Amino acid sequence: MARRSEKKAKDRKKEIIKSEEVKKRGRLPKLKLKETDDKRIVIGITMGDPTGVGPEVIIKSLMDKSIRNRVIPVVFGDKGVLNRVAEDIGMKVRIRELAAVENIKQIEIDDKEIYVKSISNLKMTRLRYGRPDRNCGRAMVNYIKEAVDAWKQGIIEAIVTAPINKEIINEAGYRYGGHTEIIAELTGAKEFTMMFVSKHFKVSLVTIHLPLKDVSMRITPQRIYKVGLLSWKTLREFFGIKNPRIGVCGINPHAGEGGMFGDEEKDMIYPAIVSMRSIGIDVEGPLSPDTAFWRAHRGEFDIVIAMYHDQGLIPVKLLDFDNAVNITIGVPVIRTSPAHGTAYNIAGKGVADHSSMKSAINLAVDMVLAKKQIDEERKREQDRDMKRVDEEIKKYRISEEEIKEYIYT
Repeated sequence: MARRSEKKAKDRKKEIIKSEEVKKRGRLPKLKLKETDDKRIVIGITMGDPTGVGPEVIIKSLMDKSIRNRVIPVVFGDKGVLNRVAEDIGMKVRIRELAAVENIKQIEIDDKEIYVKSISNLKMTRLRYGRPDRNCGRAMVNYIKEAVDAWKQGIIEAIVTAPINKEIINEAGYRYGGHTEIIAELTGAKEFTMMFVSKHFKVSLVTIHLPLKDVSMRITPQRIYKVGLLSWKTLREFFGIKNPRIGVCGINPHAGEGGMFGDEEKDMIYPAIVSMRSIGIDVEGPLSPDTAFWRAHRGEFDIVIAMYHDQGLIPVKLLDFDNAVNITIGVPVIRTSPAHGTAYNIAGKGVADHSSMKSAINLAVDMVLAKKQIDEERKREQDRDMKRVDEEIKKYRISEEEIKEYIYT
């Protein structure tokens, strides 16, 4: 009997220890759900590089009342990283983990809470600001994949991405040039590019992340034409500009000066411009790059198409570095991002400016709302057309006598 009692006591002790271990690991708390008609937009935010400023600017932005009044945010990232960053920068915020994101719109969320779908579980003891490893690289890509998957399921309405390290994600085994290429592949988009939006400019790029020596070889009339169409369509669908005015940059000094400084303008760029004009697009070029942006700044163009990365980004960041936003156009999901990078030199210090992240979130919301409004207007137009047709049908309704006569005949 004594041995049986001793065995029972040991078994009971094991059960208690096991129960305590579960508590330590932490089960996700049961969430209080409510019926809601909340009109805020559900936005997925990917955490970006865990060792950069991404987590910091996300936390700061989501603690801003002007942002919380417009969005229901879900961070796709790492709970441990967000907790550590919040502590290091002195932000009082509760990071709560979501097992699933389906019910996010019904969860009672306090203004001091951030909900995260933890995709990674990085070891805090090994993580150093500004020193990402391959595990971080894999995590960065997985955050994006999970966010795109949530969008495909209709859970979130847009994606905002914090900065990533392209070198590290390549070291982790992914051959991508950046967010644009990852999202294009995940959504099956074939024609896409980057657009930058700031207070003073909107700029689309013909080539994205390419060495300068390869740019001329990648510029074709077809590519320029497609970027022009994507830009025109984006301005109409998401910015409400009915007849966008487009300025197209040359690639050579003085836009080639009639062939003296290069033939790309007359052989590649001008044919694309002619094609755009042939379908009614208001477009001008090839323009000397050193005057195209000056004219756009004066309001002559709604957007400038630049031939390569730095040609478009230098003027944007010169005038509006803190608020510029990057958009991926040509993909089916609305995706915005702050225009800055990982900023390793200030990561974890609490001094990162979150203005660009706030602008990216606000722009994503604006684009969602603009698209909804345009879709509603199209639906109303279709309904009006259908109503007119129905009225005409009633006017000329065939009488019973005519039907009988037709049947008899």
